[in-house]
Parts: sequence; structure tokens; C-alpha cells
Amino acid sequence: FTLLIVILLLLPFAIANSGSIKLMAVTNPEENARGSMADMYLEIQEGSGRVFIDSFPLSKLDTQISTRFAKEVACNFLETDCNKYDFFYTIRSESALIGGPSAGAATTVLTIAVLENIPLDSKTTMTGTINTGGIIGPVGSVIEKAKAAAKAGMKKVLIPKFTDINTTNLTQIEEEYDIEIIEVSQISEAVFEF
Repeated sequence: FTLLIVILLLLPFAIANSGSIKLMAVTNPEENARGSMADMYLEIQEGSGRVFIDSFPLSKLDTQISTRFAKEVACNFLETDCNKYDFFYTIRSESALIGGPSAGAATTVLTIAVLENIPLDSKTTMTGTINTGGIIGPVGSVIEKAKAAAKAGMKKVLIPKFTDINTTNLTQIEEEYDIEIIEVSQISEAVFEF
């Protein structure tokens, strides 16, 4: 009887899947933008479709909305009923404040990976918004983010295909920092690259 109770108490933890991804960020986007990195962790447990976000420092409302939307896009992409799971997202960053939707595509990739138990390449990172249908949207400060990713030891950076940026600048960064920069437009492409 005691063993049965212990098993029932530990069962939710045994069923939990988890994973992590490196996020590209930028500090002071309005002034002298400087790229930085952040960590996102996800744990999925049996539940009722709830989404929990724990961020340090605090996150802006648009980041919370983007995280919730990324979960929905991932579930739709996989054609999975996610109402039977709870999603626990944790974000840790060196920035003073976490804001903006530019981690939406990376959050979607992480959610897909954890739901499907797909290992992610820890030396790959990305930036980009996520839109309906799994379309990856443009973001700002791509050059600064790519430089920060290279300095953090990343080997591959995924950026939105429709970002307004000079490809000559990307080639220079690839050569100078020994990093591969790949433009993606769909979440399926991003999952493949990870």
C-alpha cells in the first residue's frame, strides 16, 4: 500500500518531459543595442492545458503573450491536443527586462522538441517572431544578436528570411566569428536546422 502511494505521488514527475534552448536577446534596443543570450527551459507535465511562465528578470506582457501563442502554434503544427498537458516555461537572462516577441519561433521549436522528445543541438540558436501557420517573422538587431551568439559559443544562428538586412553584413559576421547564419521562413525549417 505504501509503495502504491509513493508511485502515485511520483507519477507526474516520471511523465514530465523537459528541454532547453538558448535565446538571442538585445539590451537597450532603442539606444546603443547590445546583443546578449538567455536560457529558456520547458517542462511539460500531465495537466489541463495551463501555461506557466517564470522569468528572471521580469518579462513584459508581449513576451508572455508570445510564449502562449508559440505553445499553440507548436500544438497545431504537431496536430496534438495539448489540453491534457501543463507547460512550465522558465526564462533566465542577463538583461534588465525581458521583452518583445522575438523569441516566439525559438519557443515554438522548443515546445515541439519537448512534445516529440526530439534532442536539440545546443550550439544552435535563433531569433524570430512566430505567426499563424508556423511562419517566422522578422525582428530587429539581428547583427548584434548574431555577434552575441558567436561570442557565447554558438555555431549556427537561424534568422527570419524576411528580415531587412544586408547579406554582405551576414557574410562578414560568418567569416569573422566562424558561425553559420541560416535564413528560415517556416517553423518546419527551423526544427530541421536544430
